[in-house]
Amino acid sequence: MNAQQRLDHGISPFDALRGESLLADVARRHRVPGIVAGAIRVDAQSGRTQRFVSSTGVTNLRTGVETTPDTLCQIGSITKIVTATMIMQLREEGRLELDTPIAELLPGISFAEVDAASVTVRHLLTHTSGIDGDVFTDTGRGDDALERYVSALSESRSLFSPGSGWSYCNSGWSILGRVIEVLDGGTWDASLQKRISARLGLRQFLTLPEDVMSHRYQHGHVREPGKRDWVLAPVSTIVRSMGPAGLISSSADDLLDFAAAFLRGGRGGPGAAGEALLSQESVRLMTETHVTLDAAAGAIVPRWGLGWMLNDWQGHATISHGGTTIGNKAWLEVLPDDGVAIVVFCNGGVHELAGPEILAAIAQELVGAAPGPGTSPSGPAIEAEIDDALLGSYADFNTRVEVARAEDGTLLATLAKLHEPGGASAVRVQLLPAGTANHFVARADALSPWTRVAFTEVDGRSCVYVDVRCLPKQEEVAA
Repeated sequence: MNAQQRLDHGISPFDALRGESLLADVARRHRVPGIVAGAIRVDAQSGRTQRFVSSTGVTNLRTGVETTPDTLCQIGSITKIVTATMIMQLREEGRLELDTPIAELLPGISFAEVDAASVTVRHLLTHTSGIDGDVFTDTGRGDDALERYVSALSESRSLFSPGSGWSYCNSGWSILGRVIEVLDGGTWDASLQKRISARLGLRQFLTLPEDVMSHRYQHGHVREPGKRDWVLAPVSTIVRSMGPAGLISSSADDLLDFAAAFLRGGRGGPGAAGEALLSQESVRLMTETHVTLDAAAGAIVPRWGLGWMLNDWQGHATISHGGTTIGNKAWLEVLPDDGVAIVVFCNGGVHELAGPEILAAIAQELVGAAPGPGTSPSGPAIEAEIDDALLGSYADFNTRVEVARAEDGTLLATLAKLHEPGGASAVRVQLLPAGTANHFVARADALSPWTRVAFTEVDGRSCVYVDVRCLPKQEEVAA
């Protein structure tokens, strides 16, 4: 176990050694191989910075290499905030507007069921494009990976018409990454280094395996439902075509420095190169409400900005994003009014319990507030009720859900992942009531996280939300 305190001024109110003890206890109870966590506080008046980063456990159960505070961790979909930041920089440069159709920026782009001219940059930044979101096509390791990926989307179907609904959309962020490539004249990875790392003085904000492998880094760990042991994930990272949606690996310090720019109105800290990351207007636009999510969808947060998830903890406003890769989980929580940002990385175990527990302990210490309770059932399976018209099959490109009623009257759902980077999988679960009509939770076993399942209607079509993904009901095929 290791702990460190990097303080520009003063002493952090959350002692790093105490943080180390917390992480070790959480890792033991929730079977997480390795954890890195830290926080930064920026004083709005003086600009003084306080921070700590702590770690515990190992990066890899096979090798037993120790996790240290500077270990690189996969930040997953937190990458989307970084991609959104680059898009906003292009907007500041007059290269695009939020309502620019992507067809103007990427001539020739097309989709199977919707005119690309009706999809705007704003739709992609807010997950409202309706484009099938989990098309994880591997288009290779070459610098043309995003170009080839976007071309392949010509066969992609739509979940709803642009602007008429909301569904988490990884595919849209790869499109945004391609926009950055075309306007910058290079790879998204190169733009990341020039636009983000160079401006903030980041040295451990990396995307390519050949760069990551020269550092100590966390490998993900996974577990088959019904088994008790976590093992090394079958692959170490996601495919390059998903880069702008989730490929960055970062140290806790570098991610905290990135987040701190949003606490400074778009400016970097003392170690930055001097060029602002964003204007105050762009920070405001990114962190204000652009979409209020329908409560019928069982949303994990009530509002969405440009990339950022918007919520509050006991009256303290938060902007945040999480990240999930294969066997890794990351959290970034920023409390702008308090001048605080918190990061947590877990590489396996019951991370859906471990991460929020750490976030709550740090936030309670630093700002006197904590996130609300997590997802849980409101009653036994026998109390779960829906209209028979909602039974049936729901699907997008990557996920299929079959909902049926068992002989004892309980509701059963078979959740299948069809094209995951780690391989296809399926599990059959009971739906348990979640306290609101047509809202349920389910999990494969006691060591699995709860999944939200909510039935509603989007764009005139019945659908089910599985956590943040909208799956339209599939039409019955006549015999």
